[in-house]
Parts: sequence; C-alpha cells; structure tokens
Amino acid sequence: MMNASLLGFLEGCPPGAEIWGVLDGFRGLVEGDLARLPPGCVDRRLYLSPGAWLGAGRRPLGEGDPERCVERLAARGVRGLAMVGGNGTMWACARIEEAARRAGYGLAVVGIPKTVDNDLAGTDHAPGFPSAARYVAAVVRDIGADLEAMRGFESVRVLETMGRNAGWLALSAGYLRREPSDPPHLIYVPERPFDPDAFLGDVEAAVRAHGFVVAVVSEGLVRRPREEGLRRPVIGGVAPELARRVEEALGLPSRGELLGMGQRSFSLAASPLDREEARALGNRAARMLLEGRSGLMPALRRLPGRRYRVAVEEVPFGRVAGAERPLPPRWVVPPQEVPQGFRGWLAPLVGEDLAPHPPPLVRRLRGAAAGREGRSES
Repeated sequence: MMNASLLGFLEGCPPGAEIWGVLDGFRGLVEGDLARLPPGCVDRRLYLSPGAWLGAGRRPLGEGDPERCVERLAARGVRGLAMVGGNGTMWACARIEEAARRAGYGLAVVGIPKTVDNDLAGTDHAPGFPSAARYVAAVVRDIGADLEAMRGFESVRVLETMGRNAGWLALSAGYLRREPSDPPHLIYVPERPFDPDAFLGDVEAAVRAHGFVVAVVSEGLVRRPREEGLRRPVIGGVAPELARRVEEALGLPSRGELLGMGQRSFSLAASPLDREEARALGNRAARMLLEGRSGLMPALRRLPGRRYRVAVEEVPFGRVAGAERPLPPRWVVPPQEVPQGFRGWLAPLVGEDLAPHPPPLVRRLRGAAAGREGRSES
C-alpha cells in the first residue's frame, strides 16, 4: 500500500509544486539520495503495484542522523516531509522534526501509516493490514482444505504469520472458520503466554477430534532472533521448530511453513478498501503539509453504526512514535476460539466476498458415521 499512498500524496499536491522523492527510505534521507519528481512521472498503475516505487529500507536513525536529514532537506529548500511506515517510522519522523526545530529550520513533518502487522497505535487499523489479513485468511483456508484431503498422508501443519509482538495477522487466519472442524483449529498469538507442553496437548486433542490439525502461530511467539545484514534482529522460524517437536513428541507427520512475504506483497489478494484508504491518507498528508501542519499522522477512526465508515483524524507523533498496539484483552482468547467481535471488526476490511469453502463430503459422511456409532453404543 506504500505506492497507493504515494499516488494519493502526489494527487494532493498542487500543479507546479516542487517534489522530491526520497530513495530507499531513511538511508536516502540521511545520505541525501533524493530524486526530483517532475509532473506526470508516476504511472497510474502504481496504485495496483506492490513494493515501493521509491524504494524502502529499515535503516535505523543513529546519533546525528536526524540533523543530517534536516541538512539534506535544507540544501534543496524542502519545507515539508512525509514518510510512510509504522511505529518506527513515526519515531524517526518525530526525531527529524525535533532536529529541525532545534536548528531553527521551518520543516513540517508528517507520517503516513502503513504496516501489515497492524501494531501501529492511534488508528483503527493501518493500511497494509487489511490486504495481509485477507491473504492470510484465504491461504490458511486453502491449505487447510488441501491438508484435510491428504489427512491419510500428513496430519499436522503449523503455519507462521508475521507479527513480532501483536497477533492481529495470526488471529485473522481464523476469520473464515465456521465449524469446529474448519481450519485453523488452533491459533497462538504473542499476547497470550505460550506453553510448549500445552501446545502438544492441544494438537493431540485436535487430531483425535478432526483427524488432522492446522495450527497458526505468530512469528514472535517464541523469540529466537537471528541477524540480518544490518544487524537487526529478525524474528521467525517458529513453525518448523514446533512441527519438529510435534513429530518427536507425538509421532505425527508434521510440516511447518512460513506464510512469508506474500503477506505484504501478493497483489491479487489486495483488499480494494485497503487501497482506497491508503490513497486517501496519502492525499490527506499532502494537504497537511501544504497547510503547515506538522508532528502528525493522519489516522482512521471508525464511526459507530452498522455500515462501515471511517473519519480521518490527525494524531500527534507523541501517541504513536515507538508505541505498539497489541490485540485488546477481549480478543486474547484460548487457541481454539476466534472472537465473534473480531470477525465483525475485520469483515469490511478484508471484503465481504471472502467466504469459507463448503465442507467436503467425506467430512460430512464421517460425521454421520460417528453419530450412528455413538447412538448404537448408547
């Protein structure tokens, strides 16, 4: 959704405005790697494209970097800055605004929200999350159908979603579950303490009840960080480890899979509403800068009523910079459950066209046979 927000931002700028694009996120800002964006330079198909047209990155701001950013912008006469991202981006934007104020340079800074984890505070949801949730719900539904068909060959599938400290995506995996036998049968989120022994018991019970089990875990469930090129800890690898434990402890054929980067890049699963809201927030950010408003993030506030409606409000960096938004306690439930309130909250975001598959005939026949056996025994 970064490109949709960029397009909305450019559409909000007046004709003749001088616009510079920051290449590769904060790396480009610190190093002065900016490109002039002439009128008409953006292909409208960008609205449908994943990735980031200007490039992106995860370079953290170190000591002296906010001041360097201000110097690079001042050298080009830039008076307004908008950056797209999550809570870390908002923290960096707040530092740059403070550095400009200390330097006596008039710079308006706004942040445009975007994160698939949905852990950004101050907004009903962040652009990027609805599409990722739609992808996760659909993929888990389909992998579950495949595993149920092959239950004589394989019994357990452990699927890993993104989400270091927040379980929004993992819980979204259960959006399409309507019957106890519908996958996923178990969902584990970082907000709920994880007990490996209890997990094995849950898996064993689910296999006895359904003949197979799909378990969804969030990447931050068990913290085993590894390092990437920029020496930033990377969380992940929970699913293969848990699948290995299932095989060793229970003797059940198991497989662990990471749903991976498709969660944030699979354009065919993108939510149309997500694109519209991302574009609208980018447009609002442009208007904020033109009016000299700074230190703010345009955010979505859901309005009361049965029909989905949102208003855009402006949230100070102090409420969102570096803050995390976990699942609310009412939605932190046992792994066998998916709160009905969460389903209702998520439905308009992922799209009403996303529906469960009909239960397979073999499941209905097995259920009927089990019922007859139960009656005969009684």
